[in-house]
Amino acid sequence: MKKRIISMALILGILVSASGCSSNSSKSSDSSSTGTTTNKPVKISLWHSFVGADQRAKFMEERMAAFKVKYPNIEIDEQKMPKDQYQTKLKTQAAAGSLPDAFLLWPNSMTKEFAKSNLIAPINDLLSKNAEWKDGFIPRALDEFTVEGKTYSAGLGVSVTSMVFYNKALFDKYNLTFPKTYEDLKEVVKVFAKNGIIPIALGNKAKWPMQSTIFSLMANRETGSEWLDNVLAKKGASFTDPQFVSSLTKVQELTKLGAFNKDYNSIDEVQMRDYFYKGQAAMTIDGSWILPDMIAKATPDLKKNLEIGVLPAVTGGKGDANTMSGVSSTGIVMNAKATPEQKEAIGKLIMFLTDKDAQQQYANYSIPVSYKNVTLDASKVDPIYSKVNDLIKNHPLVTVYDSALNSEQTDIINNGLQGIMVGEKPENVAKQLQAAVK
Repeated sequence: MKKRIISMALILGILVSASGCSSNSSKSSDSSSTGTTTNKPVKISLWHSFVGADQRAKFMEERMAAFKVKYPNIEIDEQKMPKDQYQTKLKTQAAAGSLPDAFLLWPNSMTKEFAKSNLIAPINDLLSKNAEWKDGFIPRALDEFTVEGKTYSAGLGVSVTSMVFYNKALFDKYNLTFPKTYEDLKEVVKVFAKNGIIPIALGNKAKWPMQSTIFSLMANRETGSEWLDNVLAKKGASFTDPQFVSSLTKVQELTKLGAFNKDYNSIDEVQMRDYFYKGQAAMTIDGSWILPDMIAKATPDLKKNLEIGVLPAVTGGKGDANTMSGVSSTGIVMNAKATPEQKEAIGKLIMFLTDKDAQQQYANYSIPVSYKNVTLDASKVDPIYSKVNDLIKNHPLVTVYDSALNSEQTDIINNGLQGIMVGEKPENVAKQLQAAVK
């Protein structure tokens, strides 16, 4: 799910230093109006991170080719780069006042930062003029890009971050059932660890996986959803509250029990999957972005025994044990200083990448859809995707921490969890996180 790359301090610097935020832009209103339709040639620059092993890379390549056929008058300078490189470049170019005309942005907190600093333009006019398109979305696809009544994008699908993939054959071998409570989970971990099986494959080198795929939901199990909103709004809740510290402590407890592979902090998400694919790990907890890789690489034997569940309930916890953590996927936004002609072209692109036909292609590429009524073609989708789709229907989504926290707070929790796993006191991380609530 994934990651904010620009702090409010940086954005304030951008506003002071930027003399023109678009490489192909001229001064214009911040209205989302796309103006009158024209067939005159128009050029736009577009940045995104759908490349390589990214879940949406093939979809984007195919869809962009179709867009160029449908709109030959729109010339797109498309720059695509891996996520980490993309985030760094976006941050650097923002500080230099050289954002592209259109670019990929994360929902919720990051959208709020860019919107409140007038770096992006809303698409309300586009939505109001295309009611059928607007009404097709599930609520979070638009809500999580909405700030003070203005909507800035539509999510390209949905990212579920906390699915527990498990090898039922290994559970059967040791007479285990999938855990329903946290206490059950600890017992399962002990049995697998005792028998030389990695209980949960984890690759936390990038620091965000533990937070996004495990901790966000584990904390919600303890605190419930309203609690985090109250903390950030300073309404009588604090990161130093016992229930939050307890969720941090559980991460440390699982680590000490041997829940994860020993190299969890030195390998990445892709590397961790090999443990699971090869039958060396009983479980791995990951997001929906794993699907293309798992479909391609899981052995026939694993696919036959693959099941998917959710993190177990916490006794006495205030959260709904039926939920998963998730968020709208990233979306394409307009540079606020793009010309009216460029905004019109970008509006067409946003619609083309998210309309019903595009949603059907999401499903064909194993991407969870952000539209209400998309029919799955059993002949085109993998059974693993079908299982995930059914899981999403039956388990409501709750907030992922790095979607709700600002950049500073996200860095604190990501680094803090990594520290807790090697012995740092959970209380210290909680205090540091609360100190960043300003």
